[in-house]
Amino acid sequence: MLTYTPPESQPPAPTGEKPWLLLLLAFAWLWPGIFSRNLWNPAEPAVFTAIEAFSDGGSAWLPTVLGQPYFNVSPVYLWVAAWFEQLLSPWAADAYSAARFASVLFTALGLFCCGSAGFRLLGRHQGRSVALILIGCTGLITMAHFLGSQSVVFAALAMCLYGFSLAQTHVIMAALMLGGGWVLLSVSAGLLLPAALMLAAAALAAHPCWQFKRYSLTLVGAFAVALPLLPVYPFALLKTNEAAFHIWLHHHAFGAFGGTQSFQTAFSLPYYLKNLLWFAFPAWPLAAWTASRTRLLQQRWGVLAVFWLTTATLLLTLTPHRHPDHLVWLLPPLALLGAAQLDGLRRGAAAFINWFGIMAFGLFAVFLWLGFFAMNYGWPAKLAERSHYFSPHYIPDIDTIPMLVAVSFTPVWLWAITRKHIRGRQAVTNWAAGVTLVWALMMTLFLPWLDAAKSHAPVVRQMEAALPAAVKTALAEGTSCVGIDAGAATARIVWQQYGTLQLRVNDTSCAYRLVQQPKGSPAPEGWHLLWEGARPRNKTEGFALLKKAAAVAKTP
Repeated sequence: MLTYTPPESQPPAPTGEKPWLLLLLAFAWLWPGIFSRNLWNPAEPAVFTAIEAFSDGGSAWLPTVLGQPYFNVSPVYLWVAAWFEQLLSPWAADAYSAARFASVLFTALGLFCCGSAGFRLLGRHQGRSVALILIGCTGLITMAHFLGSQSVVFAALAMCLYGFSLAQTHVIMAALMLGGGWVLLSVSAGLLLPAALMLAAAALAAHPCWQFKRYSLTLVGAFAVALPLLPVYPFALLKTNEAAFHIWLHHHAFGAFGGTQSFQTAFSLPYYLKNLLWFAFPAWPLAAWTASRTRLLQQRWGVLAVFWLTTATLLLTLTPHRHPDHLVWLLPPLALLGAAQLDGLRRGAAAFINWFGIMAFGLFAVFLWLGFFAMNYGWPAKLAERSHYFSPHYIPDIDTIPMLVAVSFTPVWLWAITRKHIRGRQAVTNWAAGVTLVWALMMTLFLPWLDAAKSHAPVVRQMEAALPAAVKTALAEGTSCVGIDAGAATARIVWQQYGTLQLRVNDTSCAYRLVQQPKGSPAPEGWHLLWEGARPRNKTEGFALLKKAAAVAKTP
């Protein structure tokens, strides 16, 4: 007996795609740069100091650095980073690397939520495209691999996008993801950004594409989840430290815009448009292609992206704090738009993206290999000279495992770019593979060189090595001491992390004094300069060890 199976109930046709390749690429992109390095400026030293303060019994709601409130990192990030540090250090990773696992976790959560949203809003295979586009955006690299709470912001935004995508089929989960994303965003980026996205979500219900019962229920559920939880952090901060609560309320409650007593706006659109060119490539040109091919306001996903981008762009236009990391507010909707018409990308455009990626990343990879030989073997000589100029503290260091990783990445990338019949998705995959290759080479071949240039550890070791033996003995026996001003935050942080000296804050009786000042500055009156140093090519930040002039002849 013959039966008829409707087309929509037939199983999808098999394809030659391999989902595990995306997982392998994401894994290869996530881990280089996490291990075997010190804390890098500008934010990592302060963030890790806040993690240590929390681990040593500090407040769960108030991040502190050197005993002072530090609102530049999310408490949620501190909790997760401290947990990873306790779980993995020292048996599996050093303390710095273990703490960076928090960035990996939140970034992976963001990629998963954005990919799942792409699958539900755009259809089969498009979730992978969304994830690949995000991996290919260079702006996501630093927040995924460095200590800092921007990865939490990315994860929270991705949760919101996933919540929207679930509204038509799973109301309860959609409400939890959307409301939870708003709450996580409020703790990590201030109250103004989630408030703006909440208003955009409410306004979305006025559009015909989103006027269905399940979305209305999702919206009610999301507000029911978010509104009781949004005051939890301010209330907990008020009850644990009232003075810190007022600092947060007056200067940090609205994130980049300040607080109730310091609220500011500025016209920053040109700055963010300029930085968007590199931060969100190839997401923004692919999104522009989709906008030129589709009537966005007639598609549910298109309406969502337009409302989101309009809201976030307005905030970026008015924000007084200019930093490229704020462009992460635009990444989820841009990646969604970029994936929508990726399979329809013209062969010439796909070939151009592929060719441009091959040329750019290929040349960069060749340069990195040449630089590796130059800084370790002195050839090419001119390049070796420049490498020493930018990182004079570097000592040639060739480790077997990083070398094996670097050697393995290069042929895999060459295999990927030699595939034939390149279309849109293959071009984006090759681009993401190129970004992964360059990042992996930098974090294997160049990691010791970069660490010597970006970390304060060589400067601290240089200063302590320059101390005469008699001075070291006097300091160890307690017959002498080194004082430091309370305002020299950078020096206090880095000597706490890398040094062995016990610095005394605001102790004017000490015969020695560590100061933070540009290299080459004269010693203050009544003091004698013993040592000065700075990170390479840094003309504004330096350190000096001084000795009381009256004590030069009396103390060692």
